[in-house]
Amino acid sequence: MLPFTFHAPTRILFGEHTAGSIADVVKEFGGKKSFIVTDANLFKAGVVAPIIESLEAAGLGRTAIFDQVPPDSDIRCVNSAVAMAAEGGCDNIVAVGGGSVIDTAKVVNICLTYGGDMLDYQGLNNLPSKLSPLVCVPTTAGTGSEVSLVAMIKDAEERKKLLFGSRFLAPDAAILDPCLVVGLPPRLTAATGFDALTHSLEALAAVSTSSVISDALALEAAKLIFEHLPAATADGADLEARSHTLVASTMAGLAFTNAGVGIVHAMAHATGARFGTHHGMTNAVYLPYGLEFNLSAVPDKYALAARFLGISRSADDERAAMDLVDGVRKLMQRCHLPSRLREIGVPDIAEGELAELAEAAVTDPAIMFNPREATVEDIGGIFKGAF
Repeated sequence: MLPFTFHAPTRILFGEHTAGSIADVVKEFGGKKSFIVTDANLFKAGVVAPIIESLEAAGLGRTAIFDQVPPDSDIRCVNSAVAMAAEGGCDNIVAVGGGSVIDTAKVVNICLTYGGDMLDYQGLNNLPSKLSPLVCVPTTAGTGSEVSLVAMIKDAEERKKLLFGSRFLAPDAAILDPCLVVGLPPRLTAATGFDALTHSLEALAAVSTSSVISDALALEAAKLIFEHLPAATADGADLEARSHTLVASTMAGLAFTNAGVGIVHAMAHATGARFGTHHGMTNAVYLPYGLEFNLSAVPDKYALAARFLGISRSADDERAAMDLVDGVRKLMQRCHLPSRLREIGVPDIAEGELAELAEAAVTDPAIMFNPREATVEDIGGIFKGAF
């Protein structure tokens, strides 16, 4: 067995209505005045209300609330939140929302802890010490941001994603309350579920950085998604299905934050930055094509997944690996997800712009973990096939 390092610093709490006891968690980490990061829809829907009540009832002072995180957070959003947190004298952050909200909270925490410009800390391993306490309450089951060591923020002017990655970026605690994902719209449920599935399958394929621990988490997360995502998509009130997909998302988050992702995420980052597509939806469209591209490099890993998921009984690795690709496409159909880029708002683009998009994907940090080297021509071919 090859040597490996595995990070799992985030405390994970799961259970119905656990979000209402968040004050106990914040106080345990030494927090005295919380800064809540969320989005306008969640705030208006009352999702954040029990969290505010818990914090204020515990004598943590009146919380400051930033509820203007967009679906694809950017530099301007982070800077606005940082200014509010600093003015309010906050010493800890509570993130309530999906991946965009949690990633925003992570980068706000960098600036709140160290001061200075967020751009000074972009890249990998540029954080010098532990950050202020951060507790995350995910309201979607897909991103795994509540346990990951990375954050992605959009640079709208440059039309690219900025990566922040460090072991210090991992949240102190993640509160998984399935009651908060009940009623999530079917299309969003399916898209975020496929984000988690992509995390699982790409982490499994990252042979140079994966381990027996990340493989185990990736496989079990994928199994939970295959078994429960159709039910969660079909019935928003199915608490059991919601619970399993929420836990699967966190497990996949632990897998990919240790092993990495790959070509699917690299292309999704480039496409999302340029065209504003939903990240989970974009991953879903690219996933079968990314699996096909990597099939020759990791047939054994894909075959392992296919057999574990009950998709294939073939003893031949290549046949079983192809069965996995087919199984992913069938799951997309069961969840009524689009299978083409043009169906999610990507326009037909000229060759010159396609080359720029491919170049952005080839230079995206996610692709360094892909098991097969990809060229600009390879990326262009996948884009054309997925269009």
